[in-house]
Amino acid sequence: MTQPASGLPSAAVLAEAQGALALRADPASGRFVGASAIAALLFLLERARDGDDEAAGLALAVLRRTPGGSVPSAWAAAAEAAVHVEAVEVKRDDGLEKTARAAVDAALAAFGWNAGSDEGVDEGRLGTDAHGLMIATLARASLTFDAPGYREAASRAGERALDHRVDAKWGTLLHLAGEADRPAGLGDYALLVRGLLELLPATGEKGWLYEAVRLQGEQEERLWDVREGGYFESPEGAGGVARKDGSDGSFLSGNGIAALNLIDLSRLCGERSYRDRAEGVLRAFAAEIAPAPLEHLTLLRAAQRFERTSSSV
Repeated sequence: MTQPASGLPSAAVLAEAQGALALRADPASGRFVGASAIAALLFLLERARDGDDEAAGLALAVLRRTPGGSVPSAWAAAAEAAVHVEAVEVKRDDGLEKTARAAVDAALAAFGWNAGSDEGVDEGRLGTDAHGLMIATLARASLTFDAPGYREAASRAGERALDHRVDAKWGTLLHLAGEADRPAGLGDYALLVRGLLELLPATGEKGWLYEAVRLQGEQEERLWDVREGGYFESPEGAGGVARKDGSDGSFLSGNGIAALNLIDLSRLCGERSYRDRAEGVLRAFAAEIAPAPLEHLTLLRAAQRFERTSSSV
């Protein structure tokens, strides 16, 4: 492996994070002590894509195999489905595929959606971030399982998000449909862009890429920290008290998802500027990542992908 650019998370930090996760894994509960389970599993599956069999084995050992039971929220259901779908992409297995499909269907039910219609959808119930995650999950699942119903549900949800989750006066993204006093935050932008990027290969329609590029530009204007790099969590943070966070907390880092989006946008658009911006995000949090890698697994996942794609630049 080539050495990372100066200031970026090193291969040693990535390996350290994986080793720490192995020590903190609890397969019985499907959790990692002291780390976001979803962020940890997605990080391990990213490493598995690079041929790391130990990472794949650890992820599959911890992955919860009984989706559709007691799921605390639609957010959690979408996240669990996302992890299961990516696991099937890493390792084709009849049992795993069955539970992954069940996880996707459980998430559809939790959102009040189904693969055949929009009946029962309550657009004001969940934030744009949750919708973006679910769109991405359905789009990926449609390809993984060759399931047109998932693709159609993802496309309809994408259209609704673009039509209804915008400020009627300014045209900027909102956190909740129809609530102009709640502008979109970083998680909303990053996860909706993620969903639109996943719709591109699922549908073959370039309009999704156009919308992803447009929203990425809006995110840059409203949330980018021009002094130190990285994205603020909300537009208000950019104006006064700067609140910027690279950690996963109980879920996924908005800055980490944004970095992943930028890497993919660079590849899809053939523009180096997106990759440079992704590098800027990773540099902005490098000093925080090194002493606490388990708190920054989504950013480390982005660092892994950044390194993997360096040879194609």
